[in-house]
Amino acid sequence: MTTFGRRGVLAGAAGLGTLAAPGLVAAQGASPYRGQQVRFLTTRNVHQTAIAETMAEIARGWGMDLQTRFITTDQLQRKVVIDFTGGSDTWDLVYCGGIQRMYEWFAGGIILEMTPYIREKADQRLLEWDQFTPAARKAVEFRDKVLGLTVGTSDQAMGYRRDIIEHPEEKAAFQQRYGYELRAPDTYKQFRDVGEFFTRRRGQRLAGRTLERDFFGLSFSNRKGTFLWHKLENVLMAYGVDIYDPATGRVGVNSPQAIAAATYYRSLVPFMPSSHINMSSGESAADWASGNAAITIEYFDRMLNALEKVGPGLTANSFGFTFPPSVPDAPHARRHPFRSGPPVISLFGRARQPEAAYKLLEAAVSTERQIQMTQRFPGYHPSKERAMRALIEREPVNGYLLEVAAQGVDAMTDVDIMPYPSILRASKIGDVMSETMTAILLGADPATELGKAQRELTEAMVGLSPT
Repeated sequence: MTTFGRRGVLAGAAGLGTLAAPGLVAAQGASPYRGQQVRFLTTRNVHQTAIAETMAEIARGWGMDLQTRFITTDQLQRKVVIDFTGGSDTWDLVYCGGIQRMYEWFAGGIILEMTPYIREKADQRLLEWDQFTPAARKAVEFRDKVLGLTVGTSDQAMGYRRDIIEHPEEKAAFQQRYGYELRAPDTYKQFRDVGEFFTRRRGQRLAGRTLERDFFGLSFSNRKGTFLWHKLENVLMAYGVDIYDPATGRVGVNSPQAIAAATYYRSLVPFMPSSHINMSSGESAADWASGNAAITIEYFDRMLNALEKVGPGLTANSFGFTFPPSVPDAPHARRHPFRSGPPVISLFGRARQPEAAYKLLEAAVSTERQIQMTQRFPGYHPSKERAMRALIEREPVNGYLLEVAAQGVDAMTDVDIMPYPSILRASKIGDVMSETMTAILLGADPATELGKAQRELTEAMVGLSPT
C-alpha cells in the first residue's frame, strides 16, 4: 500500500546499425534527416504530450519538421483506419493506445513492422532494448516481430482517501456496521462495502465534519467507449471470465462468471455520482481528487496529474494508492487484476518517411530523454528501468509501478485479456461490451444483454483461427 508523497528484442539486434545516430551528431547540418518532415497523429495525454514535445525538440536540432496533430481517444481509431483505407499517406507515426489497436492494425497493414528498422538502423546507445521494462518489451513483441515502441508505463491503481479511511470515528462506525476493520479494500466485496459506507448526503457527517454537498463512495469513468470498457475489463478478469478461449475459439461473455461480474458492477451505481455515465478517465480522477469521492480506480498517471489540484482542505497526505481488488476463489485465481495499457507508437502503413520517423522516435525514448520527461511532465512514467528508478528516487510514490511487478500482481495487457487471435477483433469486442454494459448500468437485465453480446461476438470471431 503506497501513500502519496510527490508534488530479447531480437536475437542479434545489439551492435547492429551502422548509421550514425543523429541525436549524437553535434552539427545540425550533419543529420541525414535534415529537411525531412515527419507527421504524428496522437491523443493528448501526459505521455503523448511529453513524447510529442520531446520529438519536436529533437527534430528542430536535426533540422527536421515534425507536424503533430492531437485528436480525441474516440476519434483515433476511426481517423487512422479511414486514412489508411482511403489510400492517404497523411501520417508517419501513429499512437496505438495501450496496444488495443496494435494487433488489428498490423494485421490490416495499417501499421508497419518495426523490426527491420531496429535490426538495420538502431543505435544501441539510444534504443537500449534491454533497458525497457519486461512489460514494455512484451507489449510490442508479436512472435519474432516488434510492432512499435513503448513510450511510457500506464498501469491502473486504486486511489483512496487515506484521511477518511484512517479516521477513528469512521473506523469505529464501519466495524460496528460491517463486522470487520475499515481499510483500503482488498476484495471487490470490501470495495462495495466501503463504497456504500462512505456515500453520504449533504448535512451528514464525514470524518468529524458536516458535509456541504453530497459525497460518494466511488467515482468511475463509465462513459461509453474505451473509458467504460477499460474499467469493466478489471472486474471481468477478477471474476475469472474468459472472454475468448484460443484453444476452442469459444466466446465466453455470457458465462455465469460474466453475468456475476456485470451484476456486481451495476450494484455499484448507487455509490457513484449520477454523472458517472458521462465521465472520462480524467474527469473521474479530477472528481476524486477534488474531494467528491472516497475511492476510484484509474490510470496511475491520471490520478497523479489530478492531485496537482486537490480540493479545499486536502493535502498530499490525504490520499493513498494500492492495487485494484481481487475476487477470492474465482477461476484462474488472478491477483488484483487490472488492465495495463502501456502507450505504444508505431509506423503508419503508408508512411512517407518511415526511417526518419523511427529514428526520431528512437531518440525520444532514450533513457536520458525519458529521465528529462519525468522532470518536465508531472505524471509521465517512463518505460525504461533506469529512468523509472531515477523517477522513484526523486518521487517515491511512483514506487507503486515497481511494486506491481515485484508482488506478482496480474497487470494484464489487452492481448492477455483478449488472447490472440481475438485481439484482432479488439475494437469490436470493446464496442460491444461497452454498449452492453451501458445498457446494464441503465437498468437492463445482465443475462439478457450479455446473451446478445455473446451472439454478436461469436459471429465476429468467425474466420479466426483458434491457434
